[in-house]
Amino acid sequence: MDSAETVDTFDPRRRGLSPLGAAARRHARRLVAIGLSTVGFVFAAVRDPGILSPTAGVSPAAGVSTDVVTAGGPALLVRLELGVLAGLLAAGASLVFLADRDPAVDIRAAWGWFALAAAGFLVGTAAARQVAPALFDLLVEWGRVTADSRQSALELELFFPAAVGGGAAVAPLLLGLRRAGALSRRLAGGTRGLSLLCLVAFAACFSPPDSTTFALYAAPPAVGLGVAVAWVEFG
Repeated sequence: MDSAETVDTFDPRRRGLSPLGAAARRHARRLVAIGLSTVGFVFAAVRDPGILSPTAGVSPAAGVSTDVVTAGGPALLVRLELGVLAGLLAAGASLVFLADRDPAVDIRAAWGWFALAAAGFLVGTAAARQVAPALFDLLVEWGRVTADSRQSALELELFFPAAVGGGAAVAPLLLGLRRAGALSRRLAGGTRGLSLLCLVAFAACFSPPDSTTFALYAAPPAVGLGVAVAWVEFG
C-alpha cells in the first residue's frame, strides 16, 4: 500500500497527515494526559536526581550545591526535566500503539527495527554514561561550564547519555515506523522538519546553557536522522 492510500485510509478529511500524525491529532487529549501524569509521577518519585548519575555515591567537589528540594534549586529543576523527558517518552510510546489500531499500520511488521532501536538506545546510553563525568571535567577546563554548578553537572551526566542513546535509536525507529506504514514511505519533508525541531528543542531544554553542550546534545540525533534519510534516499 502506497503513502497516498495510507493517508486516505486513516485520514478521511485528507489533511495530508501520516497515520502517526493523524493518530496524534485524534488522541491529543489522551496523549497530553499520559504525558502529564508521567511527569507528576517521576517528579514525585525521584527526590534526588543525583542517585541516577554515574557519579552517585561520589562526594561532590567543594562548593558544589547539594540542594534537593529547595524551591528553584538545581536538583529541583533537574527533577522537573527528568519528569518532562519521561512524559514525552511515555506519550510517544503510547502514540505508536494508538496508531497501530489503524488497519493500514502493522507495528508487528517492524519489530526488528524497533528492537534495534531499543538496543541502540541502551548501548548508546550506557557508553555515554561512562564518559559523561570526564566530559564535564573537560568542559570545566575549557571554561564552558562552572565547576560549582550542580545543575550543569546533573544535566550533563543524565541527559547527554540520553542524547547519545536517542541518536543511536533515531534511524531504526524512523525506518521501523516507515516499514510499519505509520510514516510516509519517503520520510517526507514534514517528518524531517518535525524531527529536526524535536532534536533542537531537546538540546535547548536539557543541556547546560552554552553552545558547546548544545552541539554535543544535538549532534547524535541529527546524525541518526541523517542516516535514516540517506537510507531512504539511497538505500
